[in-house]
Amino acid sequence: MKQLFLKFINSSFYYAFIVFYILFAFLVASLSINLFNVKVFTNKSNSMYPTIKLGSLIVVKKSYEYNVGDIISYYAKINGREEIITHRIFRIGGNVYLTKGDANQAIDEQKVVPRLIIGKVILVIPCLGYPIGFAKTKIGLWSLIVLPALFIIFCEVFKILKNCQHSPKLTILSER
Repeated sequence: MKQLFLKFINSSFYYAFIVFYILFAFLVASLSINLFNVKVFTNKSNSMYPTIKLGSLIVVKKSYEYNVGDIISYYAKINGREEIITHRIFRIGGNVYLTKGDANQAIDEQKVVPRLIIGKVILVIPCLGYPIGFAKTKIGLWSLIVLPALFIIFCEVFKILKNCQHSPKLTILSER
């Protein structure tokens, strides 16, 4: 068993795992903070299908101007809870926006005022929302970030200890 473990931690698969882990952890961390006035969300409904599929990662950037046809994310009160909605601007009336999901038949009841708009959708990455959204939960953080990190640390400490056992003892010579 020990030989199998040693073979694994010296394999190219192990190093590929480390690179993948570091890239994934960096991606999750960078998407969790607001860089360059950009926010990232996971699409949780089919209201924008087929433009934005369920589970897609949505990248949103604040803009100073929104036009008919732009897809925007905004805060809305639904059943007493604040939610983030991503819909297309259907019409502009004065200082409010009327929105509609591409898959919906009717225009949204709630009018969107500029202060509720988070930003305009600038990028949609299909399917990436599932693992990123899961990684942001407590269980996901532990299973996708913390436990793999602990495993890598354990393997590296094991390799260091193994190398220390096989290296010659150092002797310090004192000056005479």
